[in-house]
Amino acid sequence: MSIVRSTTVALAAALALGATLVTGAGAHAEDRPAVKPVGAEASSGKTSQRIAAGRTAPGEGWTYYLNGAGLYIDVDTTSAHFTGNPVYTVSVGGTDHMFELTGTSAVYNPTATGFRVYIRWSNGAHIIPDDAVTNGWYVNWIGVDNP
Repeated sequence: MSIVRSTTVALAAALALGATLVTGAGAHAEDRPAVKPVGAEASSGKTSQRIAAGRTAPGEGWTYYLNGAGLYIDVDTTSAHFTGNPVYTVSVGGTDHMFELTGTSAVYNPTATGFRVYIRWSNGAHIIPDDAVTNGWYVNWIGVDNP
């Protein structure tokens, strides 16, 4: 099953159980719209689940690591108001060359307020932040929080 299909199935299942879906911000959150709740939070007993989604700004926020061997981006999810340690599903989008990248779905250091994604060219070639700008790369994310 593809990551898109499995994410869609997981999201549909969570919504069917009454989870909250909010959309909103990523990196550079101050420049993006606020998170807007779509439904009410689900509660069954002492457990509630919150789902939020967002996207970083195309081409912005990418930083060198390992002297140009790769790039990383810190994704800010504070506007989702997670209170636990959410599970994030991510992908890298853009206008071109995403298929030539590796690391596009790996989440590092996930917390209630964000996470980091590292990418590099799959052939090991030098990569620079201008590659992200030229190709409009951004991170799509969905977070599921079980506080």
